[in-house]
Amino acid sequence: MIHILYGYWLAFAYRLSGLILGVMVCTNIAQAAQQSAINEQCEEQNSKIIRQESYRLGKQLQQWNQAYRLAGSSSISDEAYDQLFNLWRFLQRCQQLPEELPEVLLPEKSQLTTHPIPHTGLKKLNELEVHSWIETRKNIWLQPKVDGVAVTLVYKNGKLVSMISRGNSVEGIEWRAKADFIPAIPKRIKYSGTLVLQGELFWRMNGHIQAKRGGVNARNKIAGWLMRKSAPTAPEENIGVFIWAWPAGDANPKTQLTLLSEIGFPLAEQYSHKIENKTQAKELREYYYQGQLPFATDGIVLKNFPAPAASAWQSKQNSWAIAWKYPLRSVLSEVTKFKFNIGRTGRVSVVAEITPVNIDSKTISKVNAGSLSSWEKRDLLVGDKILVSLSGLGSPKIEDIVWRREKREYPDTSRLKQFHALSCLTYTKSCSQQFVARLTWLGKQLGIRGINEATWHQWVENNNLTQLTTWLSEQWQNDLPKGKKHQLLVKQLKMAKAQPIWFWLKGLAIPLPKVQVGKVTDIGMLYDPSWVNSINLTELQRKKLANWLAEPEIQSILDILSGMKAIQPSIVNH
Repeated sequence: MIHILYGYWLAFAYRLSGLILGVMVCTNIAQAAQQSAINEQCEEQNSKIIRQESYRLGKQLQQWNQAYRLAGSSSISDEAYDQLFNLWRFLQRCQQLPEELPEVLLPEKSQLTTHPIPHTGLKKLNELEVHSWIETRKNIWLQPKVDGVAVTLVYKNGKLVSMISRGNSVEGIEWRAKADFIPAIPKRIKYSGTLVLQGELFWRMNGHIQAKRGGVNARNKIAGWLMRKSAPTAPEENIGVFIWAWPAGDANPKTQLTLLSEIGFPLAEQYSHKIENKTQAKELREYYYQGQLPFATDGIVLKNFPAPAASAWQSKQNSWAIAWKYPLRSVLSEVTKFKFNIGRTGRVSVVAEITPVNIDSKTISKVNAGSLSSWEKRDLLVGDKILVSLSGLGSPKIEDIVWRREKREYPDTSRLKQFHALSCLTYTKSCSQQFVARLTWLGKQLGIRGINEATWHQWVENNNLTQLTTWLSEQWQNDLPKGKKHQLLVKQLKMAKAQPIWFWLKGLAIPLPKVQVGKVTDIGMLYDPSWVNSINLTELQRKKLANWLAEPEIQSILDILSGMKAIQPSIVNH
C-alpha cells in the first residue's frame, strides 16, 4: 500500500513539475514577447530624444508629485499624471533605467510630523488585473475612492491631538490647528488609549455625478483652504471626512465599520460593501461612476481582510488593498502631423493628426485644433502630448496640452495669411481648398442635390471649372462625361438657374444680414443708394458691402446673373 501511494505521489510530483515548467516557459515566452515589443517601440524613437524627454519629464513628475504629496493639490489631473508617468516609465525602460521616481523632497524637518503609521498607498490595476486579484482572495470589501486630501488623524484618550498631511507617506505637515475649523472632524470621541485613523478630506457635493462632471477641481479647493498661510477665521462646513483605514482596528471589517460610525465617522459604513466576485465589483464601480454622490470620486478601492498588523505597514507596500480607477475621460496622445484647411470665408482651421487612441469605443486619430490664430496662441506642435476627450455631442476635442517637446519646430504658415473673405473667387492651384468650399456652399444655398464637395473638387481638378459660374455654361455641361448619373446632375445645375436672386447672393456670401438679403429682388437694388440707406446698415456693414461689390470677380458674376432671363423669384420651392 505504501509503495502504491509512493507511486501516486511520484506521478503527481512529475505532473506538477511539468506544469510548473510549462508555466515558467509560457511566462518566459510572454515576457520575451512583451520585451521584444518594447524594444521595437524603443528602436522607432530617436535615442537622443528619449534621453532628453525622459530626464525632463521625470523632473516635472517629481515637481507635480511633491506638490500633490505635500499640499494635496496639483496643476495637473490624476488622469494626466498617471498617463505621463506610464510614458516616463516606458522611456526609462528603453534605456534600461529604474522606473521609480525619487522620494518626495520635503521642507525643513522642524515643519514635519511623523505619521504614527505610514500611508501605504494603493496600486492601480486594470480590469484583468483586478479580476485576477479578486479570484485569489476572500472576504473582500469595496469602497468608493474618494477624491480629496489624505490625512492621518491621531486621538489620545478621545482627544484629537494631530492631523497630519500625507506628505511623503512617512512624514507630513501638521494641520491640527486647522482641524478646529472643520466641523466634520470630531475633536473628542469616546475612545481610550491612542487611535490612529487614515482618511480623506473631501469637498462636499450635492448629487455629484462623476461620469458627467469629473473631479470639478474639488481636491484643489480643499488643498487651497489647508495651505493658506493665514489661520481660518470661520468653520468650513464644505469639508467632509471619509475614513478609509483603521490600521489597528478590529479584524472583522463589519465590526470595525460599526465602531467607526459610533465614534463619529459614519460615511465608511454607509459606503462599504462586501463583494463575492468580479461581477459585483464591476457593477458597484459603475454605480459609483454614474450615481449621485456627496463627493467626487476617481474609482473604487478593494480591500482584503484581515489586513496585516499595523506594525507591518510600510510606505508603498500594500498587497491587501488596490484601486480600480474609472474609465479615462481623457486619453494621452501625441501630435504627429497638422493639416490646415481653408474654408470658404478664408478662415484657416487646424486639424491635428494624433497617435490613435480609443475613447468610449471610438478610435480617434485626428482632432480639431481650432483656428490658425488660436492654434498659434496655444503653441501646439508635432511631438507634444495632449489629453483628448469627447465633447457632449461625442466629437473629439483637445482637453489640454500636458507636455511640450523641448525642441520647438514651427511649420511655415506664412502662405496661409493670404486667404480672406474675398480671396479665391476664381481657381488657382493654391486656392483649391477655398474655391471648392465656395462652390460647395453656393450649391447648398441653391438647393443643388447630389453634388457634394467631392464632386465639385473633381470637376475643378479634371473638368476645367475655374469660375464660380462656369457650371452654368451649357457647353461646359455638355463636356462632362456621359451617363445617367451625370445627366441627373446636369438637370440639377439647370434647375439652379431659376432660383430667386437672393438665394444666389446668399450663396456668394454677400456681406448683408440675412433679413436684408431676402429683400433683394433685383441686382440693381444693390447699387441704388436710396435702397441701401433704407435698410439701415452700420458703417462697417456699408464698407463691407462696398468692398464686395467692387471686387472684379463679384462684378463679373453679378453681370452674368443679371443677364439670365430665367431668374425669377420663388419659381423653385425649397
